[in-house]
Amino acid sequence: MHGLGLIKSLAERERELERKLEEARAMAEAKVREAEEEARRIVEAAEQEAARLLEQGRAELAKEVERIELEAEAQAQAEAQKVRERAEQKLEDAVRRVLEEVVP
Repeated sequence: MHGLGLIKSLAERERELERKLEEARAMAEAKVREAEEEARRIVEAAEQEAARLLEQGRAELAKEVERIELEAEAQAQAEAQKVRERAEQKLEDAVRRVLEEVVP
């Protein structure tokens, strides 16, 4: 009789250990799912931040290119104005000399 009680007690302990093992497995699986979800959120946030930074960089680059183009255009116009002024001066000098030779 005593042996039967011992077997019954061992069987109950085994079932209790199996139940605890199953609970631990379920808890571990839940934690893994939570960790995977958190990792997905982190990756998604990182991808969004990378996209935002890339777009910001492109916008800054476009502004800088526009600034350089405007600066270069202003410089080219200034140089063209100087060339026109020199050409006008030379033309005026040439006309004056021709007139001095033609009109005594």
